[in-house]
Amino acid sequence: MSLEQRQVLVNMGKDTGFTGWELAQLVTEQLEEQKKHEEAQRNEEAEQRRLEDEREERRRHHELALEKSKQALKASKLALIENELELERAKKESAEAIAIQQASNPTPAVPNALLSSLNSLVPKWTEEKPEAWLEEIEALFDNFNTPEAERALVLTKHLEGKAKAALQSLE
Repeated sequence: MSLEQRQVLVNMGKDTGFTGWELAQLVTEQLEEQKKHEEAQRNEEAEQRRLEDEREERRRHHELALEKSKQALKASKLALIENELELERAKKESAEAIAIQQASNPTPAVPNALLSSLNSLVPKWTEEKPEAWLEEIEALFDNFNTPEAERALVLTKHLEGKAKAALQSLE
């Protein structure tokens, strides 16, 4: 303790009735209390910095996760576009292959599945209204784009009675 500080304590002691020793103890207690207060303040500031650092770290983590999500979305979009382009290319190739096949074979054969479907859709033959029956079957053939050769196959299976006999008498 400096000489000036001691002199201040002695003067204070005279004014307050405390001895120098008692004043020294009061000052020491106040200094310790002030140190505790300053230490608590430093601890509080350190805690505030730690919390701010944690918030900043969480913010960075969220930004990184968001950026990764954006990149994944872009990759998904690119993959989708590539798939669409591949599908378009496959459609064009398929259409070209069909066009080449049709050019080389103008009357393609009807698949067996189509013939069975047609056979199951043909209405029952009636000798009372053969024109109506033929018109209905003609519309069915047109809907399925059935070639002439296959139309004859389907018709012969469904004719009955006089119509079948007349057909069999033809060459």
